[in-house]
Amino acid sequence: MTVAPRRIAFAAILTGLSILAVAAGFRIQSSRAFFEPQRLLSRFPAEDALALSVDAVSLRRAGVLEQSKAALEPEYRQFVEGTGFDYRRDLDSFTASFSQSGSYFIARGRFRWDKLRDYAVHQGGSCYKDLCRIAGSRPERHISFLPLRDDAIALAVSTDDLAATRLTKTGSPITTTLPAAPVWISVPGAELRRANSLPPGMHLMLSALTGADRILITFGLAGQNIEARMEATCRTPDDAKNLATRLRSVTTLLKEAAARDKQPGDDEITAVLTSGSFDQNDRRVNGKWPVRRALLDALTAGI
Repeated sequence: MTVAPRRIAFAAILTGLSILAVAAGFRIQSSRAFFEPQRLLSRFPAEDALALSVDAVSLRRAGVLEQSKAALEPEYRQFVEGTGFDYRRDLDSFTASFSQSGSYFIARGRFRWDKLRDYAVHQGGSCYKDLCRIAGSRPERHISFLPLRDDAIALAVSTDDLAATRLTKTGSPITTTLPAAPVWISVPGAELRRANSLPPGMHLMLSALTGADRILITFGLAGQNIEARMEATCRTPDDAKNLATRLRSVTTLLKEAAARDKQPGDDEITAVLTSGSFDQNDRRVNGKWPVRRALLDALTAGI
């Protein structure tokens, strides 16, 4: 090969590699843009709702999602066998919204779409093109899901059996600054007044927060354990001061009740709730609770 053809061949190789690099870069940037939290949240119905975000990759690296030693619950084992999807292994992240109109989820992970569709049909549901629908445990609960991308699923539980299609389009990006913690929950004040199905101790704690406009709860690693942090925003500094006082009083009541009653079934939850500490800064009240791994093991046993 003469010098000129060699140069041409070398230039062609460089051009090809450049095209591949640009394509790969575009794909990575596109993926990052799709899963950017503010853009992702803009897909959910525009209403005051409880929002939840979980970074499963970070939790897995920290050993939080290790395989439970407890036997799987029959229903979850059936789901894993039928769909090939196990959240401990296949889930990377999910974002959820819970409101009066329904529960909405967008999850990132590794999905076997053919098995998911087959599972829906075997459960008495139906699929048309990308959308699958399944009857829920109650007549007013309809489950619908569809792929947003190969690695992203939209799922909804609502009275509307087409609800998952509401997640296919983005709206105006959310401008609120979001926490960087691997797990966070944003709760509007209105939702706090509907928390009647929680354990008594937790319901008592949340009832003290009903005066807040919104609370933000984050979960992050603290050594070998996890620490829950809360930020509650009130209308005025006086409201915030009163809220901090109520939270301290409720914590004291829970400590006294725990020492008196010793209910074994609530040991781990009680241990968390009674270890809280609180401080107030202007219109905000901050709280923190250490969360032992034993509580997480108990909550995830069998799934």
